Amino acid sequence: MYKINKFIAMGLVFSIFFVISSCSEKNTDSIHISGSTTIEPFMKKVVDQFKKKNNIEISITAPGSMSGIESLISGSCDIAMSSSDISLIQSALAKKNKIGVKSFLLGYDIIVPIINPKNVVSNISIDQLKDIYNHKIQNWSKLGGKNAAIEIVNRKNNSGTYRIWNHMIDTGGDKIGKQQVSTSSILAYIAENENAIGYISSSFINSEIKVLMVDGIGIKNQENWMENYPIKRPLFLYVDDNKFNDSIKKIVIYILMTKEVKKLFKESGFYSI
Repeated sequence: MYKINKFIAMGLVFSIFFVISSCSEKNTDSIHISGSTTIEPFMKKVVDQFKKKNNIEISITAPGSMSGIESLISGSCDIAMSSSDISLIQSALAKKNKIGVKSFLLGYDIIVPIINPKNVVSNISIDQLKDIYNHKIQNWSKLGGKNAAIEIVNRKNNSGTYRIWNHMIDTGGDKIGKQQVSTSSILAYIAENENAIGYISSSFINSEIKVLMVDGIGIKNQENWMENYPIKRPLFLYVDDNKFNDSIKKIVIYILMTKEVKKLFKESGFYSI
């Protein structure tokens, strides 16, 4: 799923170097990055490092992956962060508006189902997750837990995390369960509600929630766990190729090529190409 040839990725980066060396376009003074709440904490750290060495103003907002791509298409941001592929509708709109959407793969992320630490359930299957989010399993006792109604927590459909979860779990849509606007709000809700279940990027795991194994596979609990884990997704940066000026190219190269950013990416809980 979502495999990419390393040589193709390197070719894309070297092509950017070539364009920079041959381009005489004037740099912009500021760059606006928008999109994924999953990528935002990592990107803020990257930007802080980048600005120490480069006189370019950069702002970041995180309304969600789909909203970030919409901002790129409308021209209100320069780089979109996304934890899912661009949608077919967005691709068609970009083409109609003559926006040259170009993607760069950062790496991969794991999506994990989470529950309250007081819940005794430790493992769940993909089929059971599907049944929960489609109201076929409504009580924790069916999964080896106590006799209590399952409280579903969900994200809104502008979230890349929701989009991947909905695709993999085949849920009844974003109106199912209690909607939360961000990963942090899901974490807070699960931590306070003993019978709730939700999902987050593995990069946001903390001690106040419990991560369920999926089909017996947990984070780093076995050899080749990453290859076998069933719910993973790519992380992308999107730009408009028609407005891909020197300043934007400079930070994209910095993100894709520098050792300190690759180290930071791993420390943020993500997985490299």
